[in-house]
Amino acid sequence: MLLRLLKNELRAAKLLSFATALFTGASTLLIVLASVLFTSLWGAVNGLMETAKTPDYLQMHAGELDPVPLEVFAAAHPEISAWQVAGFLNLENDALTLGGKSLAGNTQDNGLCVQGKGFDFLLGPENELPEPGPGEVYVPVCYRSVYDLNVGDGMTIGNAELRIAGFLRDAQMNSMMASSKRFLVCPEEYERFRPAGEEEFLIEYLLEPGTDTDVFAAGYLKAGLPAEGPAVTKPLIRLMNALSDGMMIFTIFLVGVAVLAVSLLCIGFITALGAERDRRENGMLKALGIPNRTVLGLRFAKYILLSAVGGIFGVFGALLLAKPLGASLRELYGRGNGTVAPVLVAVPACILVLLAVLCFVRRILKSTGKMTVVEALFSETAFRSKVSRGQTAAIGLVAAVCVMMALIPENLYATLASPDFVTYMGIGNAEIRMDVRRTENTAQVAERLAAALAADPSVASHTVLETVSCAGSAAGKEGIRLLIETGDHSVFPVAYTEGCAPQVTGEIALSVLQAADLGVHIGDTIALGEDGAESATVCGLYSDITNGGKTAKMRVAPGAAGNAAPLWSIVYVTLANGASKETFFAAYGGFGADIVDIPGYVTATYGPTLRLVSLAKSVALGAAVPVVFVVVLLFVRLGIEKKRGEISLMKALGFRSAVLRGRYMKRALLPVAAGLLAGGACALLFGEGICGLALGALGGSGFRFSVSVPATAFAVACISAAGALAVFLGSGEVKKIGASECMRGKE
Repeated sequence: MLLRLLKNELRAAKLLSFATALFTGASTLLIVLASVLFTSLWGAVNGLMETAKTPDYLQMHAGELDPVPLEVFAAAHPEISAWQVAGFLNLENDALTLGGKSLAGNTQDNGLCVQGKGFDFLLGPENELPEPGPGEVYVPVCYRSVYDLNVGDGMTIGNAELRIAGFLRDAQMNSMMASSKRFLVCPEEYERFRPAGEEEFLIEYLLEPGTDTDVFAAGYLKAGLPAEGPAVTKPLIRLMNALSDGMMIFTIFLVGVAVLAVSLLCIGFITALGAERDRRENGMLKALGIPNRTVLGLRFAKYILLSAVGGIFGVFGALLLAKPLGASLRELYGRGNGTVAPVLVAVPACILVLLAVLCFVRRILKSTGKMTVVEALFSETAFRSKVSRGQTAAIGLVAAVCVMMALIPENLYATLASPDFVTYMGIGNAEIRMDVRRTENTAQVAERLAAALAADPSVASHTVLETVSCAGSAAGKEGIRLLIETGDHSVFPVAYTEGCAPQVTGEIALSVLQAADLGVHIGDTIALGEDGAESATVCGLYSDITNGGKTAKMRVAPGAAGNAAPLWSIVYVTLANGASKETFFAAYGGFGADIVDIPGYVTATYGPTLRLVSLAKSVALGAAVPVVFVVVLLFVRLGIEKKRGEISLMKALGFRSAVLRGRYMKRALLPVAAGLLAGGACALLFGEGICGLALGALGGSGFRFSVSVPATAFAVACISAAGALAVFLGSGEVKKIGASECMRGKE
């Protein structure tokens, strides 16, 4: 009986059966795809960091370094399991070429290093430890595609040339969002090029499990150890590594959740429609004495079969898509050590989706199975009310969800690609950025630049900002090293979530993460200097995802910073109308500063992320269009099926099919249009908060969507066209209803 029932059901309701399998498969595909990609990413990142033995705490330092205090500190702290000082020979990008291509416009701090001694290893393609020989260099793997490099190509440093012996993965600096890139050479080559660069130091610590890195950092700074640079912890390194691919996976997951919600809604209506069609048959089975549980089981078996078919196709589709979508993470991070097989993630994710669908179906079937035999055989009201309730609202809801599903990734991409997004990176919205790295005459170089810019008629505005290091503390929080950017911050202001830029001496603005670290708010006071003799009032909080997201801004450097040279200086420039950037770059190329176009800086930093988010928005739109088409088509057909007897009667009374069809088209188009408007409004209202979850973790809070009108219009037009086409095709069912059906008692 069960096999005969399933066969008859599938033959009699091909569209509804196909729709059930389709919605289940689409939900499974997206949820499983997001789960597989996330597990692969997290496993690869953790595997890379484990194999490379990434330090738990890293303090960057520019300047002279005495190792003796570090040895004393390590001996006095048993929570330190290992420590080392790694050199980083910072080179001028103008002096570098890769494969014959200059790095003059590169926005990274590129430098040489040697292989780690006890940890912080640089790894090869198979997680081996490369050991370059004389004349050889290993290049960061992220540069392989950027500069189209192959093993055997050349890298020049000034007039000297090295052979590219391979490519490396750097657990600390793999991501383009990390501001530095390390090139691996042998110790002899490092010493050979030492005069060509400025040496910085990475003071690295491996800590015992359970050690609080915040407490350790406070102890390090309280000891007065070298700290002329930002500090980074292992969790932040992990987050930076995962962010680029994570944004794409996060977008796919949101789309999957939206599709699952739509699928449950649609399958609920499909189930209700099936119950309406099978009402009399169910009543006859009950009249023959078959228990209600058996009747429910017969109907439920069909949905188990259809859901299983959809789930299987969804899993296979997800595994096929996971390979090309995960290509970039495998390139950057490898496959990890003991990464969970995709199928071990896909199966549980698929089961969860199927359980959600089947539990929802069973709940609806149980509610329809409570009717008595008489109600099932002769009453139409109960079932009809269940089918019709909320149908119009459901069409609008589906259209709204599909619009949100398409517009949120689209607006996220437009925001990341917008020139204004630099203000959430802690960077002023200028045209050109000039970086002066720390040297013996950093201040003098910045002064010469400022004087030249002030006298240059092609420059509309400029400002010089110098970064100094200073100890800071607040109530209950001590031993924190602040990276304070000093200068006039009103010329090219960043995005302030609260308050404003510092205007006078004694005011300080903090990045969101730095304020949270200190536990302060607008109007609070923080102490500056090792003895806390100076104080500053917090005047503003701003977004910043550079230097670990923990920075500060002041108009004038605190006296506690002493007369030490700034860690680095940054000059922001906006050119006058008609001025040529190429001419400007050529004129200021010899001042000792790295000059980059800020839009190019953003593209270089977020290029991989933008490409992945662009792919995710295409997936979202590609899912939204067929979903809205199938759903609207299904609901229009459902509505006509429900009114079949009424339509037949009206045809018998002389109404033409075209008139009746037009009536149902109007009824369906109205909720579709309302859903499009509601979905667009919700995408703008709630999309910022949803996408802000990822950026907020890095300090990029309070950002606003930059809406791309052409892209938004295209997405809405595609969804609108799909909805309108579905209404047109679905309403064609009216023509198939004969005027004589009402005479035969058909519904």
